[in-house]
Amino acid sequence: MATIQKRKKRDGTYSYRVMIRQSDGFPAAYKTLPTRQEAKDWAQEEEVRRRQGFSSAEQAKQKHTLADLIDRYLTIILPTKSKNARDTKRHLLWWKEKLGKYGVQRITPDLIAQYRQELASGMTYKGTKRSPATVNRYLAALSCVMSYGVGECGWLQNNPCRRVTKFKESSGRDRIASQEECLRILQECRNSRNEHLLPIVLLAITTGMRQGEITSLTWDKVDLERGYITLKETKNGRPRTVSLVGEALQILRERYLCRSQHTSYLFPAKKRFGHISIRKAWEEALKRARVFNLRFHDLRHTFATYAAESGASNLELATAMGHETLQMLQRYTHMNASITQRLSTAVHNRLLEPNNVQDKTSKAS
Repeated sequence: MATIQKRKKRDGTYSYRVMIRQSDGFPAAYKTLPTRQEAKDWAQEEEVRRRQGFSSAEQAKQKHTLADLIDRYLTIILPTKSKNARDTKRHLLWWKEKLGKYGVQRITPDLIAQYRQELASGMTYKGTKRSPATVNRYLAALSCVMSYGVGECGWLQNNPCRRVTKFKESSGRDRIASQEECLRILQECRNSRNEHLLPIVLLAITTGMRQGEITSLTWDKVDLERGYITLKETKNGRPRTVSLVGEALQILRERYLCRSQHTSYLFPAKKRFGHISIRKAWEEALKRARVFNLRFHDLRHTFATYAAESGASNLELATAMGHETLQMLQRYTHMNASITQRLSTAVHNRLLEPNNVQDKTSKAS
């Protein structure tokens, strides 16, 4: 039922504001018109449009809004997802703010595409534009909710996100550190005021672990006697084992003897609880080493590249890196220790052994 309000303007004339409350799957509608008759006509047309396509069997479904579906997904499904749950929640709350008042039956591919464009052209809280990959992650999060609405909830007949075109993503970075750059970086890490920087960078180079996996390490995950690290919580949700070799293993063995009894972290923060942030120390080391356009995550690419050049197969690389690219990977979990030890040793010997560097230098001269 529409409500019409008469309003007096500053110039003494009147306008008529129409309000149609949310009751049929559409958000509330408002419109201001110059005459009462125009307001009545618009209200009738709008109410007819809203009633079109309704049947008694579908009216219950039409009452569910996207906000209802997102809330249900966040409560029931998302807690079971370990992979990127925090990012997914942030993406879904964005959709809830923009489209939450719409009934789930009213979410069309065209409507999603309009807000896809808003995502692409809008700015983040950091003042930067979202990349095509980020926009696609927002769409993927909404698609998961819609699929949940189709399957378990039965509120939808199909998923409208499947008809929305995704943006083409960039091929990604291919920057890796050369042997000379690795040695210069490690030398500056030794000179860093941050005592944790050197072992963290060594672990990244020789194991291919992600920065978050390294900085969140606790002593119960490390087997110094056999030289293994067991990662139980990874990005893809599957545990994997990596090997400790060379200087990284030696440093951790020394640190274990004088570890703090107040924290279980290998690399505890000094001024707060939890693991540390090495961003500033890492950037300073790169500057002193005169290494440019290198991100910490590029060390993971560096490990993968040199391991591949050492003869690692796709299966071995997937096992060492924790990539879920082969369906049969789980059947080879017993190979983790031997594979990662050989690959870590090969990369360590190629990049960090002094004899290899001297041989290269003598040949070049």
